[in-house]
Amino acid sequence: MQLPRRFVTRSFVVLGFSIALYAAGALVFGWSDMRDNLRAVPAGILAMVGLLSLTNYLLRFWRWEVYLRSLGVRIPLATSLGLYFSAYVMVITPGKIGEVFKAGILGETHGVSLAKGIPVVLAERLYDFLAVLLLAIVGIVFWPGPVSGLGTGLAAATCLPAVMLLFRHPGIRRRLVEKAAGSALLKKHRLGLDESLESLASLLTVRQLAFSLTLTSLAWFCECLGLWLVCKGLGFPVGVGEAVFVYAAGTLVGSLSFLPGGLGGTEATIIWLLGKLALPTAVAASAALLVRLFTLWLAVALGLAVFLAARSRFQAPGPERDSDQPA
Repeated sequence: MQLPRRFVTRSFVVLGFSIALYAAGALVFGWSDMRDNLRAVPAGILAMVGLLSLTNYLLRFWRWEVYLRSLGVRIPLATSLGLYFSAYVMVITPGKIGEVFKAGILGETHGVSLAKGIPVVLAERLYDFLAVLLLAIVGIVFWPGPVSGLGTGLAAATCLPAVMLLFRHPGIRRRLVEKAAGSALLKKHRLGLDESLESLASLLTVRQLAFSLTLTSLAWFCECLGLWLVCKGLGFPVGVGEAVFVYAAGTLVGSLSFLPGGLGGTEATIIWLLGKLALPTAVAASAALLVRLFTLWLAVALGLAVFLAARSRFQAPGPERDSDQPA
């Protein structure tokens, strides 16, 4: 499967925008100060931050495998690993919509219907959002400043996952399918839509919720620890609880902005909240830059590298065309 030309073009646009954004930030916050701060962080700490990010990726790959198997989809582990990590090149699409790429490849190479592939991607995004929201709620307990406005924002953020969890109710799913079938555009896809919602519902059971929230919260906690280590390496340590809140809140803002990779929103929130913890602006900006290099751009670089190395696996249907049948 080839990356769409439109996606490649937009990716270069996003990359150029990111470089311009970071360059403008360096000018605003003081390039020389930021440069000195970045040089001061020990290499050992940077290596640990990178390992924490890789741990996050591997934990969420484990979740991906569990979801596929729960829907009766079995593909070779190496292929699944290559497919999963290749999709990280798509995280710079608005709202990570480009990750539907995974569902498309499953269909092309293994005959897995979109009615099973897309719900897996939706469940991943839902549980990521829920886990980060949970971390933000826990982290706000350790926040030393006013929480009234922040608490209101977190309460509002619960609306999105609450709506998604309603799909567990058979009556709501049935009414949704009936309503969608009334549309001329979706009428012919009624069976596929019904199957998609049923697949999604099977990934939203109490058992899946407990497993997914535990595993996903642990995965994103690794990224929060990365921010904690970065601040420590910059010589301005913050508490673990404070780092959890700052990173989780920044990630939520970036996700809700639907900007590619949360660019701008996540960085600005992290800088603003670290400033509330009395970190100098240049230090806060340096921390935000380092964290994003390891939590966003490392994923993009890894995704591109794996895609280029494993793309031959995605070119033609493999022998497991019936792999989405229950084993």
